[in-house]
Amino acid sequence: METHMSKPNRTILSASLAAAFFVPPAWAADEIQSVVVTAQSRKQLVQDVPMTMAVLTNKDIDAVGAKDLADLNGYIPGLSVDATEPTQPSFGIRGVQAADFGIATDSPVGIYVDGVYTGKTGGALMNFIDVQRIEVVKGPQGTLFGRNSAAGAIAITANEPGKELDAAGHLKLGRFGRANADVMLNLPISDTLAARVVAVRSGSEGWVENTTTGKKSGGDKDWATRITLRKDFDAAKVIFGWEHENMEQYGRPAFGVLKDPRLPLNGYLGVYDASYTANFVDPFTAKLENDQPGSEGRLFDGATLRIEAPLAGMTFNSTSAYRRFDTHNLTDNDGSARPTLRLTTQDAKQARSFQQEFKLSGKNEKLDWIAGLSFYNNNEHQDAGAYVSTGTLDTLSQFAGGQPNFAMLFGGLGAAGLPGISSSTMFNWDETHYSDVHTRSSSIYADTIWHLSPQTNVTAGLRYTRDHKEMRWFVPGRVSPQLDSFLNTYGPLAGLNAAAFPSNVIFATAAQLAATPVSRGKDWTDFSPRLVLDHKLDKDTLLFTSLARGYQAGGFNIFTPPNPASSTSTGKDPSFEPEKMTNFEAGVKMGLPQYRATINASLFAYKFKNLQDVQLYSVGTLPTYNVVASDQKAHGLDLDARIRLSPRVTLFGGMEYIDQTYTRYQRLDASGKVTLDLGGQPVGTPRLTAMGGINVNWEAFEGRSSINFQGTHASALRCNSDTAALSCLSTAKLKTGTATSKFDLRLAWDSPSSRYGVALLVNNVFDQRYIQSLGGQTEQYGAPYAYITPPRSVAVEFRASL
Repeated sequence: METHMSKPNRTILSASLAAAFFVPPAWAADEIQSVVVTAQSRKQLVQDVPMTMAVLTNKDIDAVGAKDLADLNGYIPGLSVDATEPTQPSFGIRGVQAADFGIATDSPVGIYVDGVYTGKTGGALMNFIDVQRIEVVKGPQGTLFGRNSAAGAIAITANEPGKELDAAGHLKLGRFGRANADVMLNLPISDTLAARVVAVRSGSEGWVENTTTGKKSGGDKDWATRITLRKDFDAAKVIFGWEHENMEQYGRPAFGVLKDPRLPLNGYLGVYDASYTANFVDPFTAKLENDQPGSEGRLFDGATLRIEAPLAGMTFNSTSAYRRFDTHNLTDNDGSARPTLRLTTQDAKQARSFQQEFKLSGKNEKLDWIAGLSFYNNNEHQDAGAYVSTGTLDTLSQFAGGQPNFAMLFGGLGAAGLPGISSSTMFNWDETHYSDVHTRSSSIYADTIWHLSPQTNVTAGLRYTRDHKEMRWFVPGRVSPQLDSFLNTYGPLAGLNAAAFPSNVIFATAAQLAATPVSRGKDWTDFSPRLVLDHKLDKDTLLFTSLARGYQAGGFNIFTPPNPASSTSTGKDPSFEPEKMTNFEAGVKMGLPQYRATINASLFAYKFKNLQDVQLYSVGTLPTYNVVASDQKAHGLDLDARIRLSPRVTLFGGMEYIDQTYTRYQRLDASGKVTLDLGGQPVGTPRLTAMGGINVNWEAFEGRSSINFQGTHASALRCNSDTAALSCLSTAKLKTGTATSKFDLRLAWDSPSSRYGVALLVNNVFDQRYIQSLGGQTEQYGAPYAYITPPRSVAVEFRASL
């Protein structure tokens, strides 16, 4: 955070307010500051930036005890973060959000850490490590942030090494075995060289017991460190940083809601009608019964070199970054301990990426410009595994209109006298889908602010991007050695040939096309422009309007390989076209110094073309993952405000209203016939998301006490004819898609020098619990499972600094 106020004026104002309310001047001064941001690749006061954005400082992060972006979900209206599985996070801005976990697609929301693009998988949801601020910019940001920020961008800025010796530490202990700790040391080595070392550890045991395994679930455990060096050369500086993170925890809890001991098909007729859903139980009172506790982990390393130097009256910036991560995600995907419905999935990824950006900038009385070149290279591998039993395959066979096969076979052999074999005998059946993608992207861009007058500016930007992706699929036959040995030995007794059994069932279609490796490649190019007009009515009021287009590279459906016998021009092409967003907005940013308040508001409207999502549904006999392309449109209002009622009391809040609908959405069956058309129906985004709170401080015990109480609210989901069955379900036992609220409290005391302090943090103060989603991998078979929000947590935090 940086301040923008002359020291004499600031001192006089602070002292006056302090005298009026008996508040020490230093504390009052803390409340009178303006945040400097770099959303336009320039240092500007946030109130002077002509775009809709939200900024969170380290104080905001501490207020809710957030350890990553997921903990801030709801506190930036219009931003959605789904981190049910941290290695497969999903981010959305203004309702534009995709749930695809494949490596060949990108997220419409770009995430950047110190200017480095993090992708959407392993590096997208990291622990906060010594964060200075977070900028969330809404709408297309291609000319400023780069590739794959069609719907918006999240920029995280860490603290740089400083010239003063400094050290700080936090310890947080709380409910469910919560134990978080972090330490920071800033060390000036010489007048021109400084180092900053940060280490973070967080973990909890989990908030629910898995009665099948006896293990806790819903916990987390990871640690991370960052080492940064800064070297100054007169007007130039070089910063090198290395970051490491290691996360390892149990898989997320999945609560089965169908507790009838019979197979689902006894009451499931392919429709979630009232007679069937009446059998559902409340997941908040049901036991967690996952036969697979699962595991989720990430090993991450990143190195960044940044150079800033004057060059012929301009400023030169270079950012070089290398990232590597390995993730694994083994989870229970049936929400039960039923052997005849057992489904465990594995998603493992490996990625290695390199990025390079060169930037020149300059300004004079008329122009403030930046121009640059950017290069991105990424190699990623993914293993998608499905591990079931022969009993599960029998259940699937019944849903596909057949009869149990293995149960009948084993039962017949048992009846014929084969010892230890009966109709309840089951063997493992494992399938794995392998894929690789190589991505190369390069772009050239420029963005110029033209000062038409001291009060009026025109900003024009343009980025040209070229993307290339090469995809490789390989789907070998199933692995089931015990079953194969049994069938080879005893199959002939039943007149069966083991070789006649299918090699794959879960990935059957993909295996037919990619039993031997098959590859495809494709290129895409794009011009992404933006045009902004802003005008200052007075020194405290900014009006602006903008028109911008966003772009996201095309990709491939990893679960639908091409036909290896045909070229992409004649065979089935698994690629899909880029996503493009056109966004218009008009807004005002107002400062009201007489009321010590700020008010920002903007109206927006956009059209999003070709949004790619991967969904599980049936095209043939069994459900498979399929890419669904849709067009969407939306309009809405963003609003935020802050007012200091006194040096002791500050109120703040924000909201976003949005009306989002599909203009094109169709599902096709195997013959190409339309089976679902959602054109004109809601996408599902709640109409309203809002947050608000109050901060109060007072003197106590020769120090300063403070209380920060804030909450979030989202209106009910707007379900359509596809999602209404489960996403907007209302029975006597459970409700989904309802409006949600959450409140957090931080009560703190700081010493007079602010060198040490203690705080009580309560997250989800009123213990409000909701079903996050109801569906899952076994939804197609009548056995959905639920993810639910965790209960209230309480923790005590201790801090100390030099």
